[in-house]
Amino acid sequence: MTVQELREKVKQAYKVSLPSLILSLIIGFFGGTFLGRYLEKISRDYPGLLVILPGMMGLRGNVFGSMASRFSTMLYLGDLEPSIRKKKVLKNIVIAMILSLIPVTILWSIGVIQGIRHHAFQILLIVVGSTILVSLILGYFTAFVTIFAFRREVDPDSMAAPLVASMGDLLTIPSLITFILLLETSKEAFWGSNVALILLFMFLLTVSRVRKTEIVEFKELFTIITALALLSLVSGFTLQRFSGLIGASVILGFAYPSILSSFGNYGSIIAAKTSTSLHLGEIDGYLSKEPFMEIAALFLTAPIVGALINVFGAGIVYLIAGAEPRIIYELVLSYPFMALFVMLYAYTVSYFLFQKNIDPDHVAIPLISNNSDIFGTLYVVLMAKLMVGG
Repeated sequence: MTVQELREKVKQAYKVSLPSLILSLIIGFFGGTFLGRYLEKISRDYPGLLVILPGMMGLRGNVFGSMASRFSTMLYLGDLEPSIRKKKVLKNIVIAMILSLIPVTILWSIGVIQGIRHHAFQILLIVVGSTILVSLILGYFTAFVTIFAFRREVDPDSMAAPLVASMGDLLTIPSLITFILLLETSKEAFWGSNVALILLFMFLLTVSRVRKTEIVEFKELFTIITALALLSLVSGFTLQRFSGLIGASVILGFAYPSILSSFGNYGSIIAAKTSTSLHLGEIDGYLSKEPFMEIAALFLTAPIVGALINVFGAGIVYLIAGAEPRIIYELVLSYPFMALFVMLYAYTVSYFLFQKNIDPDHVAIPLISNNSDIFGTLYVVLMAKLMVGG
């Protein structure tokens, strides 16, 4: 019976999760193309952004991955009607904006304190404007994906987290580059767009009628997100320090966002599934077979994802930089086991947080997304060292 159940899990993983993982990979490479192409420019002219970038990318997954998981749980429990037009959806999006703006401002402040003062104020405006714009788009995208899947009787936990995280990567890096280019070509347009976005945020805050008590309900999530944003400085300073090494490997500069998001996706899927199962009382102990079969089924998709990272990365590098495509054996062989480590970590964190009466929807997914970024950044640096040396 266990073998048959595992087959069903594998079938579900290949039918639902793998397509969303591949789609998110493709989306991630779009953002990676921008990063790979402008990595040298950012390192030279806006080094402060490299310190903040992993935190911003992580925040997208933290805030909106958590929101997707929360929407999923609310839909299953009947606390949310499956409609994107509901006021509760707008309120969650505005709260997500608030939860995103404060941590990135703190990250910017720490970057300045650490001595990164070149274009400091402009970087703050770039970060704030990008956060408002991306949060609005990503918020409604999160609601749409979750509700659409639920209405089609597809488990949102199996597909929402990868798509949301990758859409965040797709929007984050291009939006930052757009604001940089806008600053360098037309200061009037740069200032005008930032003022317009800030006014839009104030308007949505008024229309949604978010009360202070409703924001306080997310105190736990805000605390963990802010703490994790600070922890993401590990990734930020690592990226800044080794940006030259990553750039020298060529392919990893383009693949960096996809690698980070894919690890976060695997972890978020397991965390979301675990959270829903725990809330529904379907897991009766840490060693319950159900979650480990989910992990085993998803692990069998990881070799495909790892190989596709190599294929997509090599193809983009060939088209843009003219470099000869090649197989990165270190990446292809090690990637599945890194993904397995992230999934086991995600399940363990989700389970024990729930045992401590801490909602995994609020804490586990942000924690796992952030830690996956740190693991992923260190993994990319290691791969770069193996490829380039030094």
